[in-house]
Amino acid sequence: MKYANDNALGWISAEGEITIETLERCLDRLAVIMHRASQGGEVYLPIFERLEREIEAKKASESTMVRAMRRIRR
Repeated sequence: MKYANDNALGWISAEGEITIETLERCLDRLAVIMHRASQGGEVYLPIFERLEREIEAKKASESTMVRAMRRIRR
């Protein structure tokens, strides 16, 4: 289910398990927020790094077959 928001960034909704795709969208949105931040966005670096780590951990834990099936759905 997707939710709309009044601003250009919108909402990200995840039902059930948080997927790599959801984390990637979060990382993309955070990069935009960092770019727009008046203080240069450095305050968001720990969050950005955490999301990157979470993505890498999920990728590492997936089986080869799951990764192959995801490619088919793209």
